[in-house]
Amino acid sequence: MSRRTILILVFVFGIVMLSIVGVVFILQQNQPVETVTDGEDGAPAPDGVDVDNTEPEETASPRVEVVVSLQTVPRGHQMTADILALDMRPAESVGSNVITSIDDALNLYARTDIYQGETLTYDTLVDDITKVGLESYGPSSLIPPGYVAQSVPMNRLTGVGYGVSEGDYVDIMVTFFFRQIDEEFQTYLPNDAAFYLEEQIQAVEDSGSGDPLQIILEPVIFFVSPIGRFEELPTGDLAHISPNQEDLAPRPVPVTMIIQNARVVQVGQYRLPPDPADLIPTPTPEAVEEGEPTPTPPPVANPTATPSPADVVVVALQPQQQLLLRYAVDVNAQVFFALRGVNDGQLYSVENMTLDYLLERFNVEVPPNLGYSVEATIRQVTPTPPPEEGSAPE
Repeated sequence: MSRRTILILVFVFGIVMLSIVGVVFILQQNQPVETVTDGEDGAPAPDGVDVDNTEPEETASPRVEVVVSLQTVPRGHQMTADILALDMRPAESVGSNVITSIDDALNLYARTDIYQGETLTYDTLVDDITKVGLESYGPSSLIPPGYVAQSVPMNRLTGVGYGVSEGDYVDIMVTFFFRQIDEEFQTYLPNDAAFYLEEQIQAVEDSGSGDPLQIILEPVIFFVSPIGRFEELPTGDLAHISPNQEDLAPRPVPVTMIIQNARVVQVGQYRLPPDPADLIPTPTPEAVEEGEPTPTPPPVANPTATPSPADVVVVALQPQQQLLLRYAVDVNAQVFFALRGVNDGQLYSVENMTLDYLLERFNVEVPPNLGYSVEATIRQVTPTPPPEEGSAPE
């Protein structure tokens, strides 16, 4: 091997060694430096002293079981085992009013609406929803937070055949009747009209008979019906044309809107709860021994008269909706109630109902004005009496 070849090999070997040393130096510079401290003031621990860096374990707060509802139930719903469950809660957040045993909640009734996952308390459940709702809370227990209630007239037609009861949800359909008014007088249109017969005054002056001044001071006035129009007849005379109907007032324009998901708080007049003593059943009379006089029965009470149907319903709505409903009652708008299904709280996108919406939505073609019609003639047919027994047929 020549000397030149040896020098080349030595040079290559040196370069490889320098590369290895450089890589090792760079890797050592990138490693994090761990500083051991004593954990108090952050100063490095002295040599030969072991420091325990283990974090102290946090003491878990005690937790207790509480009763929750597995589903949303309306007021008056009876609590059963299939809709109740136990859940863990921090002990400090559980008050003395919280129910911690399912047995304590079984067969009780919800005083108000209970939502899914809600923690049950003794105030939210009662053993007699009618008695407690009347004596302790009254109708106000049915008003949701942020709502107010007011009474609205109701009858058999508007009140779903008297099928609305406390705790139900209804949609309220309100129909307003719009009528044109005079902007200056603020009265319903059309206005009355009176015409002065100036042609008669001119005719008297031309003939020279009578006192024209007296006629001018007492002009002839004709009152014209407010409904109609003036048309020129084929003879050239001007005539006033009016419709041949008894009711000459213009027809109002009805517009119907809806208020959704209103809570029924009360139906009819509020009455105080009955006396608990009246709810005690009449004891069964005991048999009388032979020979003893029969006791005189107490006087029979008069039968209770059948109460008249309710004519008012109290609904809970937001304050702005209540103002709208109150305005509808003041202007004698038609108010109808539509009963919702159980647990149906959805709000639907509904358009106000007008004649234009009816024609456009259902593609109703307005028929043209015709100059003729079909006469509805009712023929009364006298039935032939049946033949008498024994008589020969004709």
